[in-house]
Amino acid sequence: MSILICIISAFFWAAFDLTRKLSLQKISSVSLLLIFTLGQTLIFGSWIFYEDPFLNIINYIIPGLALIIISLFSALLFLKAIKQSDLSLTIPLLSLSPLFSSLFSLIFLKEKLSYFQYIGVFLIIFGTLILYSKRITLGEILKSFKVLINNKSARLMFVVSLIWSLTPVLDKLCLKNSSINIHGFIQSFGLVILLTSLLKREKHEIIGLKKNWKLILITTFTGILATVLQFYAILFNYVPIMEAIKRSVGQLSSVVFGKIFFKEKITKPKILGVIVLSFGVYYIL
Repeated sequence: MSILICIISAFFWAAFDLTRKLSLQKISSVSLLLIFTLGQTLIFGSWIFYEDPFLNIINYIIPGLALIIISLFSALLFLKAIKQSDLSLTIPLLSLSPLFSSLFSLIFLKEKLSYFQYIGVFLIIFGTLILYSKRITLGEILKSFKVLINNKSARLMFVVSLIWSLTPVLDKLCLKNSSINIHGFIQSFGLVILLTSLLKREKHEIIGLKKNWKLILITTFTGILATVLQFYAILFNYVPIMEAIKRSVGQLSSVVFGKIFFKEKITKPKILGVIVLSFGVYYIL
């Protein structure tokens, strides 16, 4: 059952990636993020009235504040990256987060994976490099590392991957000292305050919001469901396992969604990358 929650959460995150890229064609990243966090604040705020919250403020405050700051920074970088580049070429780079998550969770949570699970993490990373290569040759696969240096969107996504590998670790530390409803409310309300100071109110932005309110509403609720399910997922699973499932599903979906919605090509390296990623998930589980 705990693995099933991870899988369901991962599919919602994949759908959220798609709807965010679609929404970014209509409004700015700051506006989109503000609407999403406002929706989260309302949902988690209402949840507090239905279920008594728990909060150990002394132990919560340091990881909680750190999480708000890095969440804002990484979210803006992520939205910028997917807006500038193909979905199937940016989302796969997030596969590096299971590797970073395994290191962070070992340091902060004392969670240690088995030998086979580390093989799974390696396969997921290697599968992403194949997915990102132009041809199925060792030279082209190795050149995928060079993309991280030369491609602006790839560099942004690498930073996002590093930060997001720490995010669920901080979430888990916070959830040891708070209930899900109050944790979600604090995080979303903190982001609303920061985003409001960044928002530039422009006429064309308001028009874009009115014309595309259905897409933006779907994006908001998809993201909220993905977030809530992830909170439950990390309560019952090791962080690297949750991250590996989330990123694998996200990468597979990015190839499919990229083809359907943005006419991105499905190449042999992408197909082989998907197969290697599938084996990676098998070893992780």
